[in-house]
Amino acid sequence: MAKLGDIATYVNGYAFKPSDWSNEGLPIIRIQDLTGNSYQANRYNGIYHSKYEVNDGDVLISWSASLGVYIWKGEKAVLNQHIFKVVFDKAEVDKSFFVHQVQNILENASSEAHGATMKHLTKPVFDALPFYLPSIEKQREIAATLDRVSELIALRKEQLEKLDQMVKSRFIEMFGDPIRNEKGWPIATLGEVAEIRIGPFGSLLHKEDYIVGGHALVNPSHIIDGNICTDDKLTVSDEKYEELSAYRLSIGDLVLGRRGEMGRCAVVYEEGLLCGTGSIIIRPNNKMKPYFLQNIISSPGYRKIIEDKAVGVTMMNLNVPIVSSLTIPLLPIDMQERFIAFMQQTDKSKLTIQQSLDELQLLKKSLMQQYFG
Repeated sequence: MAKLGDIATYVNGYAFKPSDWSNEGLPIIRIQDLTGNSYQANRYNGIYHSKYEVNDGDVLISWSASLGVYIWKGEKAVLNQHIFKVVFDKAEVDKSFFVHQVQNILENASSEAHGATMKHLTKPVFDALPFYLPSIEKQREIAATLDRVSELIALRKEQLEKLDQMVKSRFIEMFGDPIRNEKGWPIATLGEVAEIRIGPFGSLLHKEDYIVGGHALVNPSHIIDGNICTDDKLTVSDEKYEELSAYRLSIGDLVLGRRGEMGRCAVVYEEGLLCGTGSIIIRPNNKMKPYFLQNIISSPGYRKIIEDKAVGVTMMNLNVPIVSSLTIPLLPIDMQERFIAFMQQTDKSKLTIQQSLDELQLLKKSLMQQYFG
């Protein structure tokens, strides 16, 4: 065993200021550029110390806000603060072995991170973290196994992404863009094809109403990637469920987040759920199929329209009049059903791939535990 500080030198990035940004020069690597949450690249077109330079293949570790280890794949860049560049100058260590083990270390070290609003690891804590350092031959053997499992995990994720892209392409092929409506379908408002109802006011639900294992609430945070992922700890009793019967969710309803990220919606697939205070119930009539309507509302173009119509300064918000007035193309039911049948067939393929992905992720977690503890 060794300590992380004995394995390599960790160079913290430079504290670039907004005044340093430019439209030309080298990209500035920020945490959001590593996590994939960046919407705009910042560049630097000045003189810099060579220690802040990052090249393709360099190992980077974010130690603040989002703990993670990454291999930079891209053009020459400069490093922003809160990210370490790893310089392997202290011990004989395989790069891939290092990355896998540090990933495991950071996952386990999150409890050691400091900060109330933004988690970060202090340098002394980081340097003192234990690191398993077998012979270089053993390192390469372990790395080869974990690399193979990681490649398969990446492949499964890519397959799922391509299936999602195929569904979106099929939608456009059959119906055109729902915003431009270049195929000239009749237009209707959401209020004409569905009953719209806002979730209960906060005064109807109090902290003492929440129990474990009751009827789950569906707030915007429970709508993830078009699915409802409830929290077993955020539920209410049968009595409260009856009291709030006007806000029950039925199978086939759409639940739409009305706060924060716009366009987040999912189709209800089980009884016994309750609309949360931050959500809106959309109950389609016989003119619109739920899963078809979900595809329209959650499309990128439609999300932008919802954002433009939302109100609020600090947090975007929707209400019943706004949602009811949103317009959508009114398509023949038989065409909607054909598209849904295609979606269901695709979902079967996705389920098989997802099961394989879950097994691979479990295998990797098991191997990491076996190798690194």
